[in-house]
Amino acid sequence: MTGNLFLDLENICEQLAKEIIEANTEENQIPIKVERTNAFEFIFRIGGDALIFILQSNIVRLPDENYLSKSKYLKDDVTLRYFGQILIYNFLSDTIEFGRLDDPGYLIGRVLLNRENKFFLEGDRKIVFNFPELKENTVNPDKMRDFVEQLVVSALDNDLLAPAFGDIMVITYQQKIEHISGLGNPQKIGFDFFAKNKEKG
Repeated sequence: MTGNLFLDLENICEQLAKEIIEANTEENQIPIKVERTNAFEFIFRIGGDALIFILQSNIVRLPDENYLSKSKYLKDDVTLRYFGQILIYNFLSDTIEFGRLDDPGYLIGRVLLNRENKFFLEGDRKIVFNFPELKENTVNPDKMRDFVEQLVVSALDNDLLAPAFGDIMVITYQQKIEHISGLGNPQKIGFDFFAKNKEKG
């Protein structure tokens, strides 16, 4: 089931990429493409950002102390506490293009899906707030399209931050030769992360 959702998200990214390309004029065209890395990963590159979608191969269970585990929905059927998960990381496109192994990426979102095809999100606050709680949140094409669009907007809106001068004032010759991220490549400021902390009955 989570594997199907992963494929659906890839298809949505491809459709969105096609629509953006068709809507932009030649002069204002931004680099955009979707590429499959392997059976469990694809990359959605848009402008200077890259969203990396990763399908986890293992099923996870929510811990007893998690707020969702205490909800009536999951207490009535403990098997609903088992989830497949998809992680979405935001990297700079140049990080991938130039193989800058020391550059950080940010977990912009995590989708957890149970056997009833209901999901909840953790991640960027602006995205999480736009979706219902787990028991009312069934996967459908419109929600997934909305989710991907919000991921793109959130990534593009997140500014780059120059490293402090003192942090790059002294480097090794190896850093100079390899031109690694310590030479002053910008980093994302970071996202306003939020995990929903309440679900009633």
